[in-house]
Amino acid sequence: MPWEKNFDVNVALQRAGEAFWAHGYEATSMQDLLEAMGIRKGSFYDTYGSKREVYLRALEQYADSRFAHFGSLVEGQGPKESLKTLIEAIYEECIEHEGHRGCMVINCALELAHSDTAAQRAVQRAFEHHEQSYADLIRAAQAAGEVDGELDADATAKAMLAVVVGMRVFSRSGTSRATLRTLADQALELIEH
Repeated sequence: MPWEKNFDVNVALQRAGEAFWAHGYEATSMQDLLEAMGIRKGSFYDTYGSKREVYLRALEQYADSRFAHFGSLVEGQGPKESLKTLIEAIYEECIEHEGHRGCMVINCALELAHSDTAAQRAVQRAFEHHEQSYADLIRAAQAAGEVDGELDADATAKAMLAVVVGMRVFSRSGTSRATLRTLADQALELIEH
């Protein structure tokens, strides 16, 4: 009869993600992880394998949950309104106290992606998904006559993503609310031409 786990694997993974998101990969010790996850060392290694593996799984879980959250925010909205809602939601997150943690994906890009191929791929996948979401909404807004049809949807999506990444990094460093508002407004201005 196989040994049964006496903890929820996904909940423990989410708790690990919270610890990594708050402190970063390097600064989160094994003891920090075990305490956050509420499990013993043997269960950790049997279930997740290594600190790096649990980090990558937590990063994927984080990205999936964020995309699901953003999808729920724009459900039933038109494409241009959806773009505005997404930028405003990111702005609101950036100015909240929790915004000082930044975005786990962007934090990974800054801390690990340059030296860890799997982390780099995870960040790239998340960025590409985010950018594609913007490009799809821009094209839909163009088809609906809400956005100039001459606008380069792919280039604009890249620029919007760059502004959003900048907002997340700036919020983590304690940049003023006024600066973050300026960045959000500039992201929205991209679709007003």
